[in-house]
Amino acid sequence: MADMKKGWIAALLALVVAGVAAALLLRPSQPPIPPALQTLGGDFSLQSSAGAVRLSDFHGKAVLVYFGYTHCPDACPMALGVMAEAMRQLDAREQEKVAGIFISLDPRRDTPELLQKYAGFFDPRILGVTGSSTELAKVAADWRVSYEVPDKPADTNYTVSHSTFIYLVNPAGKVVALFDEKTSPGEIAGTIRRWLD
Repeated sequence: MADMKKGWIAALLALVVAGVAAALLLRPSQPPIPPALQTLGGDFSLQSSAGAVRLSDFHGKAVLVYFGYTHCPDACPMALGVMAEAMRQLDAREQEKVAGIFISLDPRRDTPELLQKYAGFFDPRILGVTGSSTELAKVAADWRVSYEVPDKPADTNYTVSHSTFIYLVNPAGKVVALFDEKTSPGEIAGTIRRWLD
């Protein structure tokens, strides 16, 4: 009788294990990455006020990435404001797993120290970084950022034309969604949440 009871328990445990395994297989842990985004982005090493910053430093976190410059009159402050508000709409556990990176395309005027003050004004989790013109051109090509910096002295007033995408990078380091400065923070927060589940 005891042997029969042990057999039933073993069979029941086997069924439970099989059921859990099937449920995990049927429920994908992450949404699919759109095909158009699968070759977009990539790691980089740029300078912040605290030293080198790599995208790979944020492995395990969702990261919002934006390219712009501190003298930008409209799109950049709007985008950084949207990013900051989206992060604030996450719960405390989720906020620990999210970060922002603001990449300046205007290294003549935007020092790492100025960038950190500027980005930190919106949210301390947004890091301001930049690099040499050559480094930025490589990163921009990898991320398909369109931009043009006028050949003018740093002490003059000029405008940098640039694309205005906000990139969402998943915890594995892949670009998984694009937004812009007109996207609602709630939509961005909701998308981040799906990649953190």
